[in-house]
Amino acid sequence: MKLCSWNVRGCNDPLMLQVVADFIRQCHFDILGILETRIKEKNKNKVVTAKFKSYQVLSNCNSHNNGRIWILWNPATVTVSSLETQAQFVHCTVLHHATGVLFSATFVYAFNDALARESLWSALRTISSTVREWVVLGDFNVVHDVAEKVSNSSHNLNDILAFNACILHCALDDLQSSGCEYTWSNKQDGNARVWCKLDRVLVNAYWLDQFSSSSATFLPAGISDHSPAVIDVFLEKRRKARFIFLNCWVSDPSYQTRVQEAWGSQVQGTPMFRLFSKLRNVRFSLQSMHRASYSGIQGRLQLAKDELEACQMRSH
Repeated sequence: MKLCSWNVRGCNDPLMLQVVADFIRQCHFDILGILETRIKEKNKNKVVTAKFKSYQVLSNCNSHNNGRIWILWNPATVTVSSLETQAQFVHCTVLHHATGVLFSATFVYAFNDALARESLWSALRTISSTVREWVVLGDFNVVHDVAEKVSNSSHNLNDILAFNACILHCALDDLQSSGCEYTWSNKQDGNARVWCKLDRVLVNAYWLDQFSSSSATFLPAGISDHSPAVIDVFLEKRRKARFIFLNCWVSDPSYQTRVQEAWGSQVQGTPMFRLFSKLRNVRFSLQSMHRASYSGIQGRLQLAKDELEACQMRSH
């Protein structure tokens, strides 16, 4: 399954609208968040019919009259249900038809003003307590770290701290990614040029546990000033059985060595991705030990019982 978020800097221009339509057709997205459409509610149906007629559309025009966020999805592959819309985000659930997998997605287009973004951070904090598998993607209009901005101008540390406080509270982390390091540029020349990472894909621990192989790619911006963020989610038709730790494993002679080796394995990626990769490695190692030493335990018990009874019969 493929998701995408892209700040297109306006779709009123016929050229930009055609670029977006071609982009969707070429990449076969299941869900696409188009940010900064600048299309009024009264013109939405005309645009959808002309360029996106095979997709269903959800927008936040009721929360902001400038068509800031559109969500397009392929009804043949997914069902998207809106849960909450505000001027800076659309929060929804996504049901994948082929696998029955359900997750939450929040498409974000944050305001430029730091004070106005406070309502977004507050809303995300509230949402975080209501979801399991959750992806938050879009244009946050603020960097996560001073290293994410290349410019001759100074950084506003208070803006960064407010964003980071929200991420920490929501237990979100960047999904492992590749492609463009800086996702926005003012496209000016010389010393006036500014590069920033304003667009990102954030996920929670439940997401990493369920979709451990998912990743994001930030593509070149093209005629926009923002990079599209493309997320590949690899789904399985059957979810793996829940992992249960058995106390008897602790007494196994190889237990401590297995755990230490699995936890000490080298993993690249974000801190949260490394944590879950190490936990997964420990799980796989313990499951391997279980298969080698403890599988078929009922059969072994019955065999031991039969041997005991045979010995007792011979003793009489």
